[in-house]
Amino acid sequence: MNKNDLRYRKTEENLKQAFLSLMLQQDCRRITIRQLCQAAQCARNTFYQHYPDLEALKAHLIGAVLTAIADSFRAPKTDLAHIDTAQIRRYTQAIIASVSAQLTTLQALLAKDDGTFQKQLADVIYTQVMAGDRGLSKVADTAINRLNAAYLAAAVAGFIARWLTEPAVSPAVAEQILFTIHQPTINTSSAYLATDPLK
Repeated sequence: MNKNDLRYRKTEENLKQAFLSLMLQQDCRRITIRQLCQAAQCARNTFYQHYPDLEALKAHLIGAVLTAIADSFRAPKTDLAHIDTAQIRRYTQAIIASVSAQLTTLQALLAKDDGTFQKQLADVIYTQVMAGDRGLSKVADTAINRLNAAYLAAAVAGFIARWLTEPAVSPAVAEQILFTIHQPTINTSSAYLATDPLK
């Protein structure tokens, strides 16, 4: 079947949405292909044209959401001396926009998470932060900076997970809170990147 075919793409989207909906209702390990096909209104054979099993579908969803989130953590194209308030605001705006765009998938993945997905999220953020730091400074790969990046990644992953359980907090409010928290952290990171504090 042609993956660019409109019917194929529509079925693919139906399978994803049905799986996310079922994940919000029950433990992902208890979802069956039969349940999924009923919810997606497709035949079992149709499911197998898209995925070999439910784990492959879940892995595809996780991969897509982590890639999208990772893209929002790309460092600005500037040098260390020119990271200012406007740059930090754009950075936090990109994070919140990315989370908002992946909202349904993130909510489903975090709803019954045993900590595995949140760790994957923190790991992706850490990798992107370190990649950005390496582009900004020759002393990015220091023990101190790695600790700082790990703290930042875990904190932002925790912020995202908690925000998604707080429906009263709009994206605009979340963005302002993240900016307020994140600005001093970025300033600390910039100080660590300016020189190796252990030398």
